[in-house]
Amino acid sequence: MLEQYGGWPTLLSELCDGENLTSEKTELVLSEILSGEVDPSQISAFLIALKVKGETTEEIIGLVRAMLNASEPLSLPENSIDIVGTGGSLQRREAALNVSTMASFVAAASGAVVCKHGNRRASSTSGAFDLLDALGLPVDQTPLEVAEQVKSKNLGFAFAKTFHPAMRFAGPVRAGIGVPTVFNILGPLSHPGRIKRHLIGTVNSELAKQMAEVLLENGSKHAWIVTGETGIDEISVTGTTNIVELKDGKISEWTLDPSDFGISAYTNDDIQGGSPEKNAQIAIDIFSGRETGGRREMVLLNASAGLVVAGVVKDIGAGLKRTTEAIETGAVVELLNSLK
Repeated sequence: MLEQYGGWPTLLSELCDGENLTSEKTELVLSEILSGEVDPSQISAFLIALKVKGETTEEIIGLVRAMLNASEPLSLPENSIDIVGTGGSLQRREAALNVSTMASFVAAASGAVVCKHGNRRASSTSGAFDLLDALGLPVDQTPLEVAEQVKSKNLGFAFAKTFHPAMRFAGPVRAGIGVPTVFNILGPLSHPGRIKRHLIGTVNSELAKQMAEVLLENGSKHAWIVTGETGIDEISVTGTTNIVELKDGKISEWTLDPSDFGISAYTNDDIQGGSPEKNAQIAIDIFSGRETGGRREMVLLNASAGLVVAGVVKDIGAGLKRTTEAIETGAVVELLNSLK
C-alpha cells in the first residue's frame, strides 16, 4: 500500500513542504483511509496539510477514483442527472434553504431523470436527507430500491451513508476538524451511479474550474458548476451567478443574470430557510403554488438549469416555462405524494 512511497511520515512531509501528489498516490491514500486501517490523527493531518497546500486537479481525480471504487454500485438510466451543492456558505450555516433538493422534485416533474446524491446536515441547519425525512419520505432505501424508484418515478435519492459506507472511518474526523476540506467536493463528484450530467453548486468559482476538469477526466457529458454572486452554492436570485460549463469535451465560463429572464433581484433575507421542518413547509408551499417570491424563483431557476444539463430543454428560458407549468398543473405535488 502506501509503504511503497515511504509511508505516512513521508507523505505528510511532502505535503507540508508544498509538494503535489500524483493521482495514483492520492487514490492509494484514500483507499487506505476507507479501509479503516488509518489512525484518525493521520487522516486529520492529511486533510489539513492538503488544504493548506491547496488541492490540485490531479490529486482530486485520484481521491474521486478511490471514493467510487469503494462505493456501493447503483444502476441508473444513462441520462440521469444530479443536482447538488458542496455547502460551505455562511447562509447555509444560519438558515439553509434546501434549494437543490426542492429543485430535484421540480426538475423530475418537468421531464428530467434525477437521482440526487446527498446526506444529512453537517454544518448547515438542514441537509438534503433531513428535508426528505421531514417530508415523510424514506431515507434508508437500498441501492435496488433507489434504482427502481428512479426508473418508475424519474426521481430517487442516493443517501451517502448507504452508498459510501466506508466514509464512516473518515466522517468523524472530518466533522471534528470543523472547517471545509476536500471531502466537501468529493461527494458531488463521486455519485455512486457514475452519472455523466451534473448541476453542482460551490461557493468558490476557482474550485468550480477544478471540479469541471475532474468531471471532464471522468467522462462527464454536460455539467454546470455554479457559484452565486453572494457566495452561495446555487444559482442565485440575489445577483448574477458564475457558470463553469462542461459540454462536448470543452470547458467554458460565463455569467447568468436572472434579470434576463424577468426575475427580480432579491435579498438574502428573501431566500432564507431554516430547520428541516421549516424547509418541508416551504417546499410544500412552493410545489403547490402557494408561495411566490425569491425562494420559489430560485428553486425554479435551479430546476430549469437541471433540465438544460439533462438535455430536456436547450436553455433556461425554455426550462422556466416547463418548471412553472409543472407547479401550476400540480405535477410536482403529485410526484411528491406518489413517493410517500
